[in-house]
Amino acid sequence: MDRPVRPVALVILTACMLYPGLTMAYQGIYPFVNGEWFSLVGQQGPWVSFLGKMGVGPIPVSIAKTVIGLMWLGGVLGLWAGDGKAYPLALGAAVLTLLYPGGAMVMALLALISLLAFREKAIEVAD
Repeated sequence: MDRPVRPVALVILTACMLYPGLTMAYQGIYPFVNGEWFSLVGQQGPWVSFLGKMGVGPIPVSIAKTVIGLMWLGGVLGLWAGDGKAYPLALGAAVLTLLYPGGAMVMALLALISLLAFREKAIEVAD
């Protein structure tokens, strides 16, 4: 079976799928389910603060976080299934998460290293 990435990369990507992927999906869906904005320590997050100064409301930010979180989930689970079409999805999620400062940015950097450096070569994979 041809794999898009090596098994060690899948383990690292799974950690990245959980944080920031699953957490971004949860934080993005939260306001639509509960009717109030997700906040930690009374702050809604860096994207809401930054984009709010430019006149962007919290709804587009929540939608963006949901989409990026679902990209993580779909991309990494697709890579586990051995689907090469999921590779651009995981790569896009990692690149977009680089724009979210803090721990998510660090995890996105680890994911990019895993995605780009631990690619599986067709010659090395035994049939």
